[in-house]
Amino acid sequence: MRTPGLPLALGPSWTALVVAGGLAVLAAPVCTLLVPAVMPGSLLAQLGYLISVGFSAVFLCVAAFRVPREHRRPWTILMWMMALSLVAETWTAVLEIRGDEQWPTGADVLFIAGYVMMGCAVMALVRQRNDRPAFGSLLDAGIVTTGVGVLALVFVIGPAAADSTQSVAARVVGSAYPLIDVLITFLVARILIGSRRDAALWWVAAGLVASLVADTLQNVMVLTSSSAQSPSYMNLLWAFYYATLGLAAVFARSGSGAPAEPQPQTGLTMLRLVVLAVGAATPAIVQVVLAALGRPENGAQLGAGSLLLLVMVLARIWDLLHQVREQSDQMAEMARTDPLTGVANRRSWDFELERARVASARMGAVLLVALLDLDHFKKYNDEHGHQAGDDLLRQAAQAWSRRVEPGGLIARWGGEEFAVALHSADRARGLQMVHALRELVPYGQTCSIGVAEWDGTEDMVTLLKRADDALYQAKRSGRDRVVPAAADAGRHTRASA
Repeated sequence: MRTPGLPLALGPSWTALVVAGGLAVLAAPVCTLLVPAVMPGSLLAQLGYLISVGFSAVFLCVAAFRVPREHRRPWTILMWMMALSLVAETWTAVLEIRGDEQWPTGADVLFIAGYVMMGCAVMALVRQRNDRPAFGSLLDAGIVTTGVGVLALVFVIGPAAADSTQSVAARVVGSAYPLIDVLITFLVARILIGSRRDAALWWVAAGLVASLVADTLQNVMVLTSSSAQSPSYMNLLWAFYYATLGLAAVFARSGSGAPAEPQPQTGLTMLRLVVLAVGAATPAIVQVVLAALGRPENGAQLGAGSLLLLVMVLARIWDLLHQVREQSDQMAEMARTDPLTGVANRRSWDFELERARVASARMGAVLLVALLDLDHFKKYNDEHGHQAGDDLLRQAAQAWSRRVEPGGLIARWGGEEFAVALHSADRARGLQMVHALRELVPYGQTCSIGVAEWDGTEDMVTLLKRADDALYQAKRSGRDRVVPAAADAGRHTRASA
C-alpha cells in the first residue's frame, strides 16, 4: 500500500531514486561552486559541472520510468532532451579543457534542439492536466511573451543577426538563443497563467526560470565578451535547471494519474491584470524612454510591437465579454431549471404558464393544466434509497418531457409533484395526452393526475387550485388514475346537453 504523503511507493526502485536524487541535488552546488573554489583551475573543477549534469540525467531517467506508461510521453521527450544536453555539455567541456574558445560549435546546435524538445514536453504536460486549453489563458501567455519578444527582437536578435563582424553561423546561433529565451518565457507564462498546476509543473517552471536567467546572462556575455567560458554562478543555475526536471518527474506519478480536466475560463485577477499591463505596455514605455534620450532609431519596430499587443489585448477583451455572456446565460438557465431533474422549476413555471395562457387566448386553443404526483414515493425512497428515488424523479421527468415537448411545458412543482401545461385543438385530445403521461412512469411505478381546463377568464391561481383539487380526488379514489376537475366535467356535460 502506498504510504500517505509520499509520491511513490517504497521499494528497491525508491532507494535508487533517493540515491540518484540526492546525488543530483548535492552535486549541483558542490561541483559548480565548492570544488572550483577549493581547487581552482584543476581538471576536477572544470569537469565538476559536467558531473552534476550527469547525476541529474540519471535522476531524471530513474524518476521518469516510474511514471505510468500512459502518462510517460512528455517525460520520454525530456529524457531525450537530457541526452542531447549531456552530449552538448560534454562537447563543451572537452573544448574548454583543450582551451578551444571557438564559437559557435556543434554543441550549440544540440542545445537549441534540446530546448525545442523541452518546449514540446512542457506543452504535452500542460495538455495532460488541461483537457481543453482556455483561449483567454493562451492569450495572456501570448501577451506577456510578445512584450518580451519585441524587446528581444529589437535589442538582441536584430543586432546579432546584423553584426557583419561575425560569421554566418555565429549570427544564426546568436539569434537563435534569444528566440529560445522567448520560447522559455512563453512556457513559464503558460504554466503559471491558467494551467491546472501540481508539484511537477511547479518544479518545471522553477527550472525554466533558472535556465532563462542563465541563458540571458550567457547571451549578454557572448555579445559583450570574447570568452565563452561560463562563470560558476551561471553553471549553478543550469545545474539547478537539470536537477529540477528529475524532481518534477518524482511528483509526476501522483499528479499525472489524475484525469485531464477541462480548463476553466478565468477572468482577470489583480495580479494577472498587473502582469498583462506591464507586458503589454513595455514596448511603448521603452519607445518613449528612447525618444526622450534622443535615440528614436528603433521606433518603427517598437511601434509595430505595440500595435500587435493592442490587437491581442482587444482579443482578450472580446474573450472576457464572451465569458461574461456565457456565464450570464448559464446563471439564467440555472435560475429557471430544477437542478435534479433538468426541467423547469416553479419560478419558471409561473412565468411560462402566463405566456401559455396568452398564447391559448390568441390561438383559441384549449389550455389544460395537469398536476402529476408519483404514487407512494416515500415508500419507494425508504425501500430503495434516496439515490434510487432521485433517479426515479429524473427518469420520470425526462420521459414526460419527451412526450410534452415541443409546444407543452413541464416543471417540477415540488417534491415528487410535477406540473404540465398543454395546448390542444380540443379537450378530448388533450386528455388523451394526459392519460399517455400516466403510462410513462418508469420502474413499474404509478402516478396520480389531476387536470383542469382554463375557462378563458379565470386567473392561473384559480386554475391551479382546481387542478390540485382534482389531484387530491385522484389520490383519494385509489391513485394511478387521471381525474378531471369537477367544474370542467360539469361545464362540458351542460355543453353536450
